Amino acid sequence: MKTITCYDCESSFQAETREEILDILYEHYMKNHHSVITGASDEAKKQWMEQFEKDWSAAEEV
Repeated sequence: MKTITCYDCESSFQAETREEILDILYEHYMKNHHSVITGASDEAKKQWMEQFEKDWSAAEEV
């Protein structure tokens, strides 16, 4: 299991797989940071995913 912290607040989430954490983060962003998702350009979304991929790969197993 790995832990990821939201880029827009201090909330942390744990999941076993990349897909699980992305589902959790999507739900969190839609509920708490809706404008980040709806107002982001395609380039900003691409940069977010690139950063996420690096952070997920680097995250240590808990």
